[in-house]
Amino acid sequence: MVALFSTGMAKVPDARASTRNSDALPPPDPDTLTLNRCTFGVSNELIGEMQRRGRENWLERQMDWESIDDRETNDFLHRQTPTVFMSAKELAALPNRGQAANELKQATVYRAMYSNRQLYEVMVEFWSNHFSIYHRDGPVTLLKTLDDRNVIRPHALGSFRDLLHASSKSPAMLVYLDNHTNVAGTPNENYARELMELHTLGVDGGYTETDVQEVARCFTGWAVGRRGSGNMGNFQFYPRLHDQGEKTVLGTAIPANGGIRDGEQVIDMLAGHPSTARFISTKLARHFVADEPPQALVDRLARIFLDTDGDIRSLLREIFLSDEFLRSADQKLKRPMEYIISALRSTRASPGPQAYRGVRQYLFALGQIPFDWVPPDGYPDVAGYWTSTNGLLNRWNFASALAGSRLPGIRLDYLALIGRNWRPGALVDHLAARLLHRPLLDDDRRSFIGYLASDKSATKRLPVEIVEERVPGLIGLMLSSDYFQYR
Repeated sequence: MVALFSTGMAKVPDARASTRNSDALPPPDPDTLTLNRCTFGVSNELIGEMQRRGRENWLERQMDWESIDDRETNDFLHRQTPTVFMSAKELAALPNRGQAANELKQATVYRAMYSNRQLYEVMVEFWSNHFSIYHRDGPVTLLKTLDDRNVIRPHALGSFRDLLHASSKSPAMLVYLDNHTNVAGTPNENYARELMELHTLGVDGGYTETDVQEVARCFTGWAVGRRGSGNMGNFQFYPRLHDQGEKTVLGTAIPANGGIRDGEQVIDMLAGHPSTARFISTKLARHFVADEPPQALVDRLARIFLDTDGDIRSLLREIFLSDEFLRSADQKLKRPMEYIISALRSTRASPGPQAYRGVRQYLFALGQIPFDWVPPDGYPDVAGYWTSTNGLLNRWNFASALAGSRLPGIRLDYLALIGRNWRPGALVDHLAARLLHRPLLDDDRRSFIGYLASDKSATKRLPVEIVEERVPGLIGLMLSSDYFQYR
């Protein structure tokens, strides 16, 4: 199944040869598949919880995210990343605005790794990417903290309509897409264009250049409170900068003198539009099912979107309980953040005070640091973008560094991970169950066993020196293998 290369001492699976047909892999069971897609990494504890509750009950509990106790995570963040909880005024007073940006990235990674609200964090990441805002764009360095707290998180498992309204009044979004300069007489069309192309209708959603111009007029005067205004850093509508004339958007007349209601009416029109239903349904199905999502599933989701006014929980239920989802094993490659965090979660690596530095090093190398995608279309959600030779090699390097406890601030206790049975076959099976959560092909199992010991000693307990020498390498190889690359 996988190519072999020589280490000079043994033959091992080539972790870099991850381009073969994944259909050859034994599929994970439905519980494991669900956990892979609905969390940032499977663990034995999560598997046990799902078995106790049942798959559907586990999903319902995760969707009821506010009922899940996450005080331990929040207490840690209050101590380590205090800017995440600061007001606009407090953020503006920081002597180093980079502190807020760095702490929001740290908090995002920490929540993904440790929060009990795993599906919620997955959806926070999904919507953060959908309403993508580049973190290093002037005032956005501070304002994105407010967007994360006030826009994305409250609505991540709520209503798309409410989320869209909140995003349209997000100071970070209005600054990032230049709507703070959008005024009557000299409209700036940037936010209007991305609102329709990327946030709602999609590029083929049926709007025209005239619609872009008219929507831009509707959002004139939508900006951010200025310093000294008493509303600094918050949404502010300036009536004197608003185009009060009549407009027409998607064939619907918007009367003159509507003020702020002009933009709000546009948001309502777009939130309930059939093209928006198709566009959002396609993106959700692409994220949770396949890079090329099944059309029948997308069609059902679009109907549910329109029937429920974009209720996100209803859409997720349809996805996770569908036959298309259950047949979709190995159709979604882990993106870098998903890969790195799932490796840390599966190995139960222990983070120290400098842990984010080690994680950030590889997020940078692999190309997915939170909020660092420059264009407004968000990080790609298809395997083709992430499977360059360099990208796969960096995954291999990360797995090797993690397994060997060479990541700054992170320690992996491999002896606690491998259990007490040090016979090669049992040890491989134990690690496969802990890290991969799926059966191994016979050839791959033999390759992993062969890396630990020659055939003549394969049934004997490994001596300590061999365990110390080769088990970290075995862990790295499993994390680098195709078995671990898919959500």
